[in-house]
Amino acid sequence: MDPADLRQVEQADVYLDDELVGALTRGAADSISFDYLPAEDTPQTPVRDRSVAWSLLRSAPYPVETTGGAVPPFFAGLLPEGVRLGVLTSSTKTSPDDHLTLLLAVGADTIGNVRVVPAGYPLPQRLPMFDPDTDTDFSAVFTRLTGSLDADPVALAGVQPKVSAAMLSAPTQTSAGPAILKLNPARYPRIVDNEHFFMSVAAACGLRVAKTTVLQDDNGNRALLVTRFDRDGQRHIAQEDACQVAGIYPASKYRMKTEDAIAVLSEASARGGGSRTVAALELLKTVVFSWLIGNGDLHGKNLSIFNPAGIWQPTPAYDLLSTQPYTGWKDPMALNLFGRANRLDRSHFLDAAARLGLRERATAKMIDTLIDGAEPWPKRCGDIGFDDWQTTLLADMLSARINTLR
Repeated sequence: MDPADLRQVEQADVYLDDELVGALTRGAADSISFDYLPAEDTPQTPVRDRSVAWSLLRSAPYPVETTGGAVPPFFAGLLPEGVRLGVLTSSTKTSPDDHLTLLLAVGADTIGNVRVVPAGYPLPQRLPMFDPDTDTDFSAVFTRLTGSLDADPVALAGVQPKVSAAMLSAPTQTSAGPAILKLNPARYPRIVDNEHFFMSVAAACGLRVAKTTVLQDDNGNRALLVTRFDRDGQRHIAQEDACQVAGIYPASKYRMKTEDAIAVLSEASARGGGSRTVAALELLKTVVFSWLIGNGDLHGKNLSIFNPAGIWQPTPAYDLLSTQPYTGWKDPMALNLFGRANRLDRSHFLDAAARLGLRERATAKMIDTLIDGAEPWPKRCGDIGFDDWQTTLLADMLSARINTLR
């Protein structure tokens, strides 16, 4: 289908896994409605497992109607951001607020287990867009990604705003399964190595993280291959970020407070068979670690939960990097934590944990684990490849922040 034709498509089929469950329909005055198809009543199956999203449970009244060309917030959260949104709007010859057209272009393989395609069209075959064994020129990959919609068929939300606004991502198939390829923009040198380094630090600190591998092409260009945790082979795993669970649009991801993101995700985890306390502590661990490394890009779309085996829980941490080398070493946390976004220390995190209903002993143990895991890494900051001055500043910042957590 010609991408331009998508502007004329009046209805989209919505799939949950491989089952057609609902429809998005254009209405008068740029309204969009979502409704479920009639389904057999199966009370033994949890309502969330029969629904596309926490904010669109089947138990609620339908249809749900939105205006101004917007789709409901959950579906808006499936759209790409940053550079890729610009590519997509250009390719479809539409505007960023024409959500349904954009979703039709990328909805066949989004994050999680919900897919959106033009009504009556079958789910397309999933094809790899990058093969590390044969694609040895990342510049050509850039050209392929930005040159046509066909080269960019998947919506992947990541560290798009602020520092990583120029980051491009592409889906790929590897012998180990589905993955994401991140290409290093010239505007932010060593950002691929930066992310790989701090994902490794996170693992050493006891965080569950997505697996990352650094690749290099024949011209010395670097890229990051990230294993997808919302896939198990070809099985799609339900996943939602804090904005989606809260039922708010991605535009609010930097206005969302950290405590609200943790609360909404931990409460959804509890409703989905998991533990509210365990989820809240794990999410807070990601927040503490992000502050420790100077990650100013942690926002409401970078904290998520998923359902890999019948129990909702926080996803492995992802998109962890230090934004400080690119922002003059003055980048605060993107999300406010109980009124603070900078100059945090152990007492602030212990207080935040108490307000979230967590026990001080468990929080203190979590912080101590982070300290122990992070201790050796300031001496290894040279592995990223920054110049000596930036490397020294980064190592000093890490050491100073480790000390404030003691």
